[in-house]
Amino acid sequence: MPTRQFTRAQLADLGVPPDDPQDVEYSETVLADERVTTLKYSMQRRCVFRADDDKTYAVTYEAQLDAGHYELGQPPDDHGWYGDTVDAEEVVQRCEVVRRWKPVADEPDPDAETRTVAEHLIDMYEEGGVPTRLARQYAVDWLDAHAGELIAMFGDDAAGDR
Repeated sequence: MPTRQFTRAQLADLGVPPDDPQDVEYSETVLADERVTTLKYSMQRRCVFRADDDKTYAVTYEAQLDAGHYELGQPPDDHGWYGDTVDAEEVVQRCEVVRRWKPVADEPDPDAETRTVAEHLIDMYEEGGVPTRLARQYAVDWLDAHAGELIAMFGDDAAGDR
């Protein structure tokens, strides 16, 4: 796992971490700011940013809990970072399909048998939160990448069922 060390000043120049997670929308370097977990007096967040070497890195940091109008004290000192440098891991964005438990449908989908494999893949990506345009592209890319494997697996048997 490739890592790089940044000084706190370098991270501050890049806007890492943002003052508010919603500031990501207006930043050219900060790409995402996600909640990782909630600790007793703070929350741990993960900030993804583009560095000066045009690579994408992620650092975790501690931020003040957002509990509405309740006073929770001061935010953690130095974002929970100790020492003069902060280790950042190099990251890439990947689409992941996630299995979820859904309620049983009372009636089966009448179109389920007439839908194509691509349509089913697109639905899976969309259920995972991928926008429709990207879901279509990911489904086509997946089918293209695995077409040979599918033909080898099912061969002429699948063609004879048509």
